[in-house]
Amino acid sequence: MTVPRKLLFAVGVALGSGAIAGCAGTPPADRGSVSQAVETRFGQPVGPGPKQNLVIVPEWLERGAPLTEEQAVVLALWNNALFHETLVELDLTKADLVQAGLLPNPEFVYYWPADGKPLKYLVDFPLESLWLRPLRLKVTAAENERAAARLTQLALDLIRDTRQSYADLQLAHERVKVAERAVKLRERILELAEARLKAGDASALEVSTARIDALQARQDLTRINFDVPAAEERLRNFTGLSLKTVALEPESVPFDAQVTSPVDSLVDEAVQSRPDALAAAHATAAAAERLRVARLGWVRFLGLLDATSGRVTGHEFGPALRMTVPIFNRNQGGIARAQAELDQFARRQQTVQNQIVLDVRTAFIRFQQARAELDALRTKTRPEVEAAIKRAEAAFEKGGVTYLLVLESNRQLIDTYSREAQLHADLRRAWAELERSVGRRLK
Repeated sequence: MTVPRKLLFAVGVALGSGAIAGCAGTPPADRGSVSQAVETRFGQPVGPGPKQNLVIVPEWLERGAPLTEEQAVVLALWNNALFHETLVELDLTKADLVQAGLLPNPEFVYYWPADGKPLKYLVDFPLESLWLRPLRLKVTAAENERAAARLTQLALDLIRDTRQSYADLQLAHERVKVAERAVKLRERILELAEARLKAGDASALEVSTARIDALQARQDLTRINFDVPAAEERLRNFTGLSLKTVALEPESVPFDAQVTSPVDSLVDEAVQSRPDALAAAHATAAAAERLRVARLGWVRFLGLLDATSGRVTGHEFGPALRMTVPIFNRNQGGIARAQAELDQFARRQQTVQNQIVLDVRTAFIRFQQARAELDALRTKTRPEVEAAIKRAEAAFEKGGVTYLLVLESNRQLIDTYSREAQLHADLRRAWAELERSVGRRLK
């Protein structure tokens, strides 16, 4: 039997339409979209992701050079395995978007002729797919955009966590330095107390107290020394260097950030532009399109080309339609569920907005608190302690006080250094949290 040209033409048109439909549409968001968004906000792109058991280790880091905060962020964006594992979600949404753009294949039915039964064949195509396709594309496109925005927010979270971990490592190193100075000072106090005991100017109880104080200081140093490798391992995890033996020595640079924008403007900016707010908006848009699909997706409307034996050609065509009659089932349950999901996502937008406001205002307050404490320590507490040391040393030179008082004043200065190191770390952590809460660099 020879297939008529009309049939071939009809099948070809259907297949061509499906091919065009599958390729049409705006380019989906991908890893490059997330990388560009992160670079726009924080100045660093997202890398292609580490291959299995292969991470990026800069040559200068292997040589033992100090690691800056910005370099730690770059390593995290390029090496963090969990982050790049999550990025695969974009490929899944891209695949869904491609699938939503494809039209179903037409179907061909052929009946072999038999005695008393003429030749018959037909082609059918679901016509409803032509008007449902744009709706399904809108759903999957919104889901793709939602995934891109959510993963951008995850990148911002990773940057924040890496910077805070870097601040913790810096604090651990500074606390070791302060603890070493405390040990030296308390040992000097012990030596002085023992000398005074030999001279008959001190009691055994005073020497015992000084010795216990020195031992406690050395015990504190032993404990604090273990904080450094613990903080370093946490930073290794974020930067993807857990299996590497390179040392992570933080750079000792001053940090003196200031907020120049009022908190209300930062809140407004974050509510409008933070990635998780955009992700919530895309999720709501996708739910709205799913509701439209639910209201129309139950329809079946087939276009048929029927051919049977005839008097003219032997297989004459007759067009036909086949459709669903909505007597019992109009997808009432599916529509109700889609409506409930839309309501849920609309309310989730408000929840996300409230969380953003809380994040920004809380981070702003924490930063102001650390900033105010550090300024007070620098301008009032430490100058007063240093002045007290000078007065004690001057009085000691004149014989007015014992050297023990001078050492006690120096111990207060060491406590001030310890508090200053903690406040520096608090300031860095609060600044990292504030920038993450707003969604961009603030300086």
